[in-house]
Amino acid sequence: MKINKSVEQAVFVTLMLALQKNHTPVKSGVLSTKLGVSDSYLKKILRQLVVAGLVQSSASKDGGYQLAKSIETITLFDLYEAVESKQFTYTSEELARNLFSNEEHIKQSEQKIINAFNNGFNDFYKQLKLVHLSELLEEGKYENGCIEWDKE
Repeated sequence: MKINKSVEQAVFVTLMLALQKNHTPVKSGVLSTKLGVSDSYLKKILRQLVVAGLVQSSASKDGGYQLAKSIETITLFDLYEAVESKQFTYTSEELARNLFSNEEHIKQSEQKIINAFNNGFNDFYKQLKLVHLSELLEEGKYENGCIEWDKE
C-alpha cells in the first residue's frame, strides 16, 4: 500500500492555512513556493479540498485559499478521503475455484481473506480519524494565526 504524495501536501497546505495570520486568504503560488511543490499540482489538491468542504477559495485581488472548517475538526481521514482517488476495498476473483473442488471450503477461505483485508482497511481509516490536524501544531499558534506566508 502506498499513500499518494497529494495526502502529505494536503496536510501541510492545511496547516499553513491554519497558521495564516488572522486566517486571511493565501494565494496558491505562495503556498506552493513555501512547500517547494508544483503550483499546478497543488491547485488540483486545493480544488479537491474545496470540493470536500475543508477549504474555501475566493477569486479576487485579495483572494486565495482559507480554511472552511476549524483545524480542530479536520482529521487525517478527512484529507485522505478528499485527495485520494479511491478508498481501499478487496473483492475476490475466485481463483481458488480453478484449483480446488471443495466449494464450502473455498467460500470460507475466500471470506476469511475478504474479511482480513476489509478489517485492515477499516482499522487504517479508524486510525486516521483519531488524528486531528490541530494536534500537529503548537498550542495557541493557530487560533488567530501567527504567520503571514506571503511576507516570510
